[in-house]
Amino acid sequence: MRRIKKVAFYILLLCTSLFQFKDIKAQELFVNAEPASIMPARSIMIKQSYATMTGKENDNNFKTQLEFSLSKNWMTHLGTNYKSWEWYTQYRFYSKDAVYEHLRMALFFRAIYAASNAIHTNSILLEGQESVLHSGLIITQLKHKWASSLTIGALVKQDALAANGQAGFQYSFSNGLLLYPKKYTSYGQTNVNFYIELIGQTLFSDKAHYLDVAPAIQFIFNSQSKVNISYQLPLINESNRLTTHTAALSWDCLFFNALPKHKKKS
Repeated sequence: MRRIKKVAFYILLLCTSLFQFKDIKAQELFVNAEPASIMPARSIMIKQSYATMTGKENDNNFKTQLEFSLSKNWMTHLGTNYKSWEWYTQYRFYSKDAVYEHLRMALFFRAIYAASNAIHTNSILLEGQESVLHSGLIITQLKHKWASSLTIGALVKQDALAANGQAGFQYSFSNGLLLYPKKYTSYGQTNVNFYIELIGQTLFSDKAHYLDVAPAIQFIFNSQSKVNISYQLPLINESNRLTTHTAALSWDCLFFNALPKHKKKS
């Protein structure tokens, strides 16, 4: 109960502080979470990221990712850190759009395949250290230029030898503000966005739990390429995770209309 109160306090504190800035510009290109807003239809994105993780053990993670937006409601991506493979797909089933605001909901499924398994930790690792299935729901809301997104989902570790951490619950609460420019004059303007995201996990077996905060800064160039810099650290850590602090740098580039247009049958 005490742990639940701590989590609720941090979420309430974050929501309260962000609602005070509801008229400031924001974006929903979150650094550590996928929004329910799909990439532009028929587009392709290439992403390269590097993360250095520290804690009980230190580790570095290079990752290459290729994303495809097959339609306005469906996207998928493939990724690898050269030790494991990842497949992610998302389907947006609800969208309510208005002027300067929208509410969108999507379902997602994620599969990570790794040759080895980290059986000496009671948390489920999502950076390619072990094989995991992950599925759930995303709800994203944009109002004027402030954006918020909630992701909730179930995790299953695909390791029959592990004594702990077989299944769990993963969630994130992401928010973003556009810091620059104050006024749009063209799509070629450089954007500077600030994000703060809460990322948590609870295991069903031994009640191990953690809650991290991940502030990030993002630069968008010509509405097509972006650079993300983030740092993730624990607010609550009641698990024996091997790494607890992550500094990450990523770059991605979006190619519009890269996929052929589907022709409707007459």
